[in-house]
Amino acid sequence: MNKLPRLKAGLFIGICILLSGCEKQSQPESKTQSPTKSKMVNTCTGTYPSYWQDPAFPQMWQGQLISDAPPKDWKGPIFKLSDKYPRQPVDDKANQPWRTSKFDLLFDPNIDKVTKDALGKEYSWLVLSYIMAGNTNRPGQTDWDICENPIRPWFHIPFQTYDAMSGREFTHGLTREAPVTYSIKGSETLDKSTMWAVGVYNATAAYTLGEVWQTDGTARVPVSDMAFKDGAVIGKPLFNTSSPEKLPVLANMPTWNANISDPAFCSCTPSPGSSECTLVEESQQCPRSTTKWGDVRLLQFDFAVKDNRAPGTQWVYGTFVADGQRKAHIKDPWQRISLLGVMWGNDTPPKGQLAYNYPEDPRKNGFAEEVIVWDTVDELNRYGGSDPTKWMGHLGCNNRLDGPADDANSSCMSCHGSASVPDENIVTPPLLSQFLSPLTFQCVTPDANDPNKGHDRSGRPATVNDKISFAAMDSIYFANVPAGKPFNMVTDNTDGQPTNVMGAGVPSYAHSARKDWISLDYSLQMSISLTQWMQWQQHKKIAAPKRVHAFEIRRNKKLKP
Repeated sequence: MNKLPRLKAGLFIGICILLSGCEKQSQPESKTQSPTKSKMVNTCTGTYPSYWQDPAFPQMWQGQLISDAPPKDWKGPIFKLSDKYPRQPVDDKANQPWRTSKFDLLFDPNIDKVTKDALGKEYSWLVLSYIMAGNTNRPGQTDWDICENPIRPWFHIPFQTYDAMSGREFTHGLTREAPVTYSIKGSETLDKSTMWAVGVYNATAAYTLGEVWQTDGTARVPVSDMAFKDGAVIGKPLFNTSSPEKLPVLANMPTWNANISDPAFCSCTPSPGSSECTLVEESQQCPRSTTKWGDVRLLQFDFAVKDNRAPGTQWVYGTFVADGQRKAHIKDPWQRISLLGVMWGNDTPPKGQLAYNYPEDPRKNGFAEEVIVWDTVDELNRYGGSDPTKWMGHLGCNNRLDGPADDANSSCMSCHGSASVPDENIVTPPLLSQFLSPLTFQCVTPDANDPNKGHDRSGRPATVNDKISFAAMDSIYFANVPAGKPFNMVTDNTDGQPTNVMGAGVPSYAHSARKDWISLDYSLQMSISLTQWMQWQQHKKIAAPKRVHAFEIRRNKKLKP
């Protein structure tokens, strides 16, 4: 099998020293507490950088072109990171109505489709209301400025800042997400745009963040599987750089003037003889601006809830999408969204079967572990052009839940289930197999005349590589990963031999003898932030002009022969 490229061992000495003190510390037993609505505490401490070129942390952007810091005459909002994490467990069950016994039935495999759909929709709107409370429509306050929420505290994750291409921008703390390409009605030209997003965590989830991110501004990198507690809630509004003229659902939606780079997803060209740009080069080739490009508009709103009733995963994921045309009459612009779907499992194909056609006809028959709102899908697709694979309502593999901002070959839980602690080479599992060449693709429809060839749901040609069949790869990415358990990348090859698809010796943890991935319990943001933290630990010892960032988690990587 192939192996991943190895970085120079000397670069990891600092990390090994750092991790040597990362064994899980015993915590004194404490009682859980519920947030007090009447007591508002400022949760923004300045312990960690708030955005990419935060002036309080100049050593992290030394030598770079400065484009992500507020100008002297700036009159708009300036983002602050909410990082005063609870140091005792918090249970907010009294304010989480979806946790009542009424919704136990949602997770019953014998529930009828009508009841499941109704409960799934109600569950999702209750979660959305919980996330929105106190974060929007406050007089004199910027929406999603969460430093002082009058209802309940909310928090961000640190260190999504050490990245010149995707690090937080200074107005609202948005990080650059994936590029998206849509086929739009009335045009043969594809609309290319970019997603920018910010995630927020309730106090229950933030307690787990605080087990990693310390009050002295350092990270205690997990050496054992991490797990969030029941009742953890994460919300994530995602904004798009396109316009209502091209994507009509964006009409009448919340709009922000953000400090973004090229809306068509800026990329950096390395200097001759180099394979990767330095951070300095990235800052020069992909500068940010609040005036050069248009505003960003809300296209998608994701949520995740730790719910121990969800069989197999203990997580519930949901997606709302912009519905600005049909809901223009609603006064609150943040409510001009519609539920796309909710899921608590991947509807895993039986062994040997493929994800592209399992389960059979989900639009007619439904899913066992998710609810899709087809009326919302149809509204998104109403504005699609000649290429259906690039419509906004493409969903995921075989119509599993995935939003317009997501990849059509996956699902919400398929991607997030891969969340793992980076190993000593700052390697993590790819979010989907298409992101790591030359892995066999997932969600492939095989050719009728050759089962070793086919096309994925985006239309890209696919082949079976290294004797890992399409069904075998689907068995990895559409498995229901148990909460807080390692993401498994071992499957049987066509000879019946167990095979690590990333190669022997991956992962390689300097501080641990374990051979499997250390789970981050579905938190891709934690995986990204730890990647950037570990990169910064290396770069402290490297001259600023020579600092090269490791591949971003969403960039395509290649295995080394």
